[in-house]
Amino acid sequence: MPIKLATQSDIENICLVQRKSWQHVYSPYLVKKMFKVLPSSLHQKLWQQRVSNDNNQVWVLKNPQLEGLLMLEKQADEIELAALYLLPKTIGKGWGRAMLKHACQQANVKQLHCWVMQDNEHAEGFYRHLGFTFDGELRKVAFSGSDFMQKKAHLATDSRFF
Repeated sequence: MPIKLATQSDIENICLVQRKSWQHVYSPYLVKKMFKVLPSSLHQKLWQQRVSNDNNQVWVLKNPQLEGLLMLEKQADEIELAALYLLPKTIGKGWGRAMLKHACQQANVKQLHCWVMQDNEHAEGFYRHLGFTFDGELRKVAFSGSDFMQKKAHLATDSRFF
């Protein structure tokens, strides 16, 4: 299977996939702000820390080049799907579901949650399609002088999911 745990050698391509995904989903204005606040060098340092952190599992899709990434983050009492990004050409081919299924099975995750930008209808539809439920919980996230709202979604990884 082309889904593997990430290594430090994947960092540069992880950042490229995430940036291309942002460009595909968010407005040019927001992407410009994101890239200004998070230059490539800092972005790579953040992912180096994430990949080496024992509370995280970062998975990559290589088909054969890196086309997607997923990060599960162990928190105090639950697991967060902290990142799931695919190259635009990879979206809609079942790889998002496959990556999430593989990561959850390998990590023996029974329940998890994620936060979705409130205006990201594509992502919300994707997560609903996988069986996530949105419970109405919202949080405000400040980024580059602007506030953004995120919705919390939950998934029980039972047999219906797999």
